[in-house]
Amino acid sequence: MSDPILTADKLTVRYGRRTALDGVSVAFAAGEAVVIAGSNGAGKSTLLRCLAGAIIPDRGRVVFGRGLDKSKIGFVSDRLSLYESWTLREAWRFHKKEFGIAAAGRPPIEGFHLDGGRRIRHLSVGERTLFHLSLILAQRPAVLLIDEVVHGLDPFLREKFLETVITAMDELKTAVVMVNHTLSDTAEIPERVLIMDGGRILLDERREDLMAKVKKVAGSEEVPPSLPVLFETSSEYRRDRYIYPFREEWRREFGTAFTDIGLDEIVKAFIGGAYVQKRAR
Repeated sequence: MSDPILTADKLTVRYGRRTALDGVSVAFAAGEAVVIAGSNGAGKSTLLRCLAGAIIPDRGRVVFGRGLDKSKIGFVSDRLSLYESWTLREAWRFHKKEFGIAAAGRPPIEGFHLDGGRRIRHLSVGERTLFHLSLILAQRPAVLLIDEVVHGLDPFLREKFLETVITAMDELKTAVVMVNHTLSDTAEIPERVLIMDGGRILLDERREDLMAKVKKVAGSEEVPPSLPVLFETSSEYRRDRYIYPFREEWRREFGTAFTDIGLDEIVKAFIGGAYVQKRAR
């Protein structure tokens, strides 16, 4: 990795007796796309809020790379906090002044138009999310942090949201760090995958490397006991074993039918494996 644009250095956050982040260290490069996944309560949103400056960690620090300041970090939260009584035009006027944006008019997203006289409280959740994103992109952010909002959008607005994020990555070279539970719509965006559990980073892999390292053995076929089974599901009708880390020579050595799977299923296997380990403790 080149010099990171944003770094979490040994971040620890506690909520009462619960540790939400436990000494997390991770760095992000300019222009890269990263997805953070994990079970509920894994620490994903807390990490994003620390990076955005919305939470001050109990220990550790967030380090900005060269040329980065808070005005160049955009944060689209699942807890959208916009001034409810303002019209969109008033919110845009305030945002331009607050962030020194010289552009005139309103923040456009292609194919998505709202009446500037509408009040924010009258927008749907999806419309608020798109408007919030458009305000942030007007800042031309170097880093865009997105916290679990994609799954709450209808198919049309979800497509517009993702198109806009991809355009920002291409045109602005924005680093995108996205927390997302469901990766079926976003699997092609991230170059890198982080999986968290218990306030720690369980896995940090390039997407292509991770997909090469996880395979599935489906059906009743027995697998050699030496294979590393990450997670297993079984029912009256089917049985699936997820192998990690997989080695290509095992296809010839064991003659087992190892199946390639998508990123969404891989993440589910890691989350399921983490739950099994917790129950076994």
